Amino acid sequence: MEKNSILSGFIVLDQQRVDELEADLWQMEHQKSGARLVWLERAEENKTFAIAFQTQPWDDTGVFHILEHSVLCGSKRYPVKEPFVELMKSSMNTFLNAMTFPDRTVYPVSSRNGQDFINLLRVYMDAVLHPLLHSKPEIFGQEGWHYELGEDGALSVKGVVYNEMKGAFSSPDALLEREAARRLFPDTCYRYVFGGDPAHIPELTYEAFAAAHSRLYHPSNSYIFLDGSVDIAQVLEILDSEYLCAYERCPTPEGIPLQKPVEAGLSAIRYELSAQESLEGRARLADGYAVCTFRDRETLMALQALSDVLCGDNQAPLKRRLLESGLAQDVRLELHDGVQQPWLLLEARDIAEDKSEEVSSALRDELERLSREGLDHRRILAALDNLEFEARQRDYGQMPQGLMLCFQVMESWLYGGDPAANLSVGTLFDGLRDKCGTGYFEELLKQLILENPHHCRILALPSHTIGQERRAQETARLSAIRSSWGTEEAAGVHRFQEAIAAWQNMPDTPEQLASIPRLRLDQIPAEPEKLPIEEESTGCVTLLRHRLPTNGITYCNLYFALDDLSPEELAKASFMAQLFGCLDTAKYSLADLSREMRSLFGNIWFTVEAYGRQNAPDRCRTFLCVSCSILDAKLEKALSLLTELLVGQQWENSQQALTFLRQRRAAMAEQMVTAGHSAAMSRVLACSTAEGAVQEQASGITFLRWLTELEQNFPARFPALAQDLISLAQRIFCRARMTVSVTAGNEASAKTVTRLLSSSLPQGSFALPCTGAVLPWEPRREGFVIPSGVSYAALGGVFQGAGSGSAKVMGRTVSLAHLWNTVRVQGGAYGTGMVLRDTGFAGFYSFRDPSAARTLDCYRTSSDFLRGIDIDLTGMITGAAAESDPLLTARMKGRMADALYWRQISHEDRCRVRREMLAAVPEDLKALAGPVEDLTARGSICVLGSRQQVDACAGWLDNIVVL
Repeated sequence: MEKNSILSGFIVLDQQRVDELEADLWQMEHQKSGARLVWLERAEENKTFAIAFQTQPWDDTGVFHILEHSVLCGSKRYPVKEPFVELMKSSMNTFLNAMTFPDRTVYPVSSRNGQDFINLLRVYMDAVLHPLLHSKPEIFGQEGWHYELGEDGALSVKGVVYNEMKGAFSSPDALLEREAARRLFPDTCYRYVFGGDPAHIPELTYEAFAAAHSRLYHPSNSYIFLDGSVDIAQVLEILDSEYLCAYERCPTPEGIPLQKPVEAGLSAIRYELSAQESLEGRARLADGYAVCTFRDRETLMALQALSDVLCGDNQAPLKRRLLESGLAQDVRLELHDGVQQPWLLLEARDIAEDKSEEVSSALRDELERLSREGLDHRRILAALDNLEFEARQRDYGQMPQGLMLCFQVMESWLYGGDPAANLSVGTLFDGLRDKCGTGYFEELLKQLILENPHHCRILALPSHTIGQERRAQETARLSAIRSSWGTEEAAGVHRFQEAIAAWQNMPDTPEQLASIPRLRLDQIPAEPEKLPIEEESTGCVTLLRHRLPTNGITYCNLYFALDDLSPEELAKASFMAQLFGCLDTAKYSLADLSREMRSLFGNIWFTVEAYGRQNAPDRCRTFLCVSCSILDAKLEKALSLLTELLVGQQWENSQQALTFLRQRRAAMAEQMVTAGHSAAMSRVLACSTAEGAVQEQASGITFLRWLTELEQNFPARFPALAQDLISLAQRIFCRARMTVSVTAGNEASAKTVTRLLSSSLPQGSFALPCTGAVLPWEPRREGFVIPSGVSYAALGGVFQGAGSGSAKVMGRTVSLAHLWNTVRVQGGAYGTGMVLRDTGFAGFYSFRDPSAARTLDCYRTSSDFLRGIDIDLTGMITGAAAESDPLLTARMKGRMADALYWRQISHEDRCRVRREMLAAVPEDLKALAGPVEDLTARGSICVLGSRQQVDACAGWLDNIVVL
């Protein structure tokens, strides 16, 4: 393949070498349809495909978010109701989803299996170009919104996206970001809520929705991305002959205009706060600044570093100024990029409403001082070290690398830039280091913040009643609409409501299901990937070694045993873990410590973790885990600093501890609102497993309440707590409690880590108790009232054999063939599923749910669903196998191998489970109906939601608390 060659209707426009990825970037265009294509050709087993469309919203109805959901609800070639779900059931994919951005919609998939990759590509291409939404308005009603008339005649709005965005708008962060974008970009698409404002989603008509697809989902407006070892000839031939050759070029949307600078002034918004919390001192003040364009890569990276230098921790000067003056409890500076015009948001959190001008003056005074007197250049260099580590490491956690490369390509290509512009680090950081000390960063601060003419200011005020007011307004609006209808309008709503219900309840025919391409069971690997682990003993320290190529990085995990700690001690240990890096040490002030940590570590975090034993819900191992990533060249210096953290932390600084406490409690309270399913599941896990009880004590609602009580009585409680922390640290950080895990390609790394830590820590003592100090709770059925427009419902309990292959296939089948239909499709919740743990636990959850009470009923019908099951399980088995063998980076392989080691799950155990999966038949799932029925009858329940939502579940609950 070479420039100007033509393959299956595609002309090769350009080829670039990307040395850092060991890749060639090929840029092509389909001559007939105008579709653009980029292929990153490299030796990567995990193959990625994505197709994106430029989709500039023109209002707040969320039309493109609803389209993102809707095109995956059946297409011409694959006429099942939900090809997306069928692929979730039956694919070996490593990623399968779709995303709506402020100016584009992206449909990405990836798989390590070549045939699976081609299957996914075909289904997604047919979905975006030939969806059934034009002939099935029920799709729009289900995924977007529709009216429903209850038996009492009351009118309501239902829809998956509608409920998703009600949940999103419960977050004050989302409200602030939405208002800032609206004010900064009054003349471009960025002023609109691209996901949809719940107040405006019902303004979208089906006709406008369908027309938007016809106009913008055309190959001429498409951007196709490929990554990895794909058979390019096969892929191009499929794209051309099966999809693109049927289209002629058409005019493409105009580019997004650049917003001219505007001084938008001050606006005020309100956000909901729990009735348990005082409104005093809970306002937020934010300044937004449009800063540059997508092309200014050096500026954007410099702003990332500047954000860290100014507000990255409590000793950063801008944050410290407001903390020490008592004007705010937190200050954040965040860059919002990935759009044509990136922007900054500077926010002071938890301020007094009448002090907003004083807060603003203090922020400006400090910024002017720093601009005039100079920034801490050592801190800038440390921040650049950390940013470069992340950029070169390219470890994106659960996200496949190909997907993130796709996003990087789109963030230039979509706006007419070079697709390769963001793929290489090159000399970017060297150039920024050279500019450090020249006044470059001070000038950047001056130009883009202090003297920036493109600016807005927002004051967010807390309210105990705004949620109730919005719900009352919605009720009144719907009542007025209902009152304005005559008999025929009401009958029309009834007919559409019944049509949606009939369509949802109509099963796909065998012929329709057969259209979805599936792998055969003999195409599924007979065994999961074997994770490398070697156990060695060095003195009294156990070393877990994972020999993997890591590109000059050592990933270190230290496990300090906490099995003998009481529940109260675990809460203190968790608080202690989170305080690391937030307090002075014997050798370093906090400012110096923060700088050194950024320079020496790629990442470092401290957490309390629990690992339950297989089929033993009352047993678990508990650790304070220290996880870090370090360049091999900095290993000894980094380990010296780590030792200083562990044995030199100064726990007596009450002001530093209180500042962190307030920030952490506020963050956790907001997390309960935005991700309440995690909190709800944590509670029911605690009622069933020792592992869950530990995690609830260390990071759940129990821990949040512990923090709240500590904050309210801090002056009285902290002196004793500080002494407890000192005692705990001396007790925990010793060789006797430590297990070292190292993932590295460098043979010497493991020995270096073990040698340096063993010589730096005291011997101490530890004897593993026969039984853990933390046991599962008794069953509970509880509700927590939170300031949210939606709810989260969890039900779970002990389930023997939950780790078996047949149980895992059962859980996936219940999730995708039962709960997806009853809770998401028919009930309108954004997410739902059944979870099984090897410890012997099973549970159900819902996410951004409009009716927790209805969902609890759906959980109870799971046993009836299993008794009547009569389906081919091939797809479910395929999906369960893929789920049990996820795509992992070297770092994640080391962590997963550690988890299996602590849970005492061998590779042979995993192979046995895989064999059980491959052999599963419907009768195996039917046999589990009884245990599932017992689970739903006796299991613990936790519901989080608004007062109205929780009260509706009162018959299920024994206790209701305002959180």
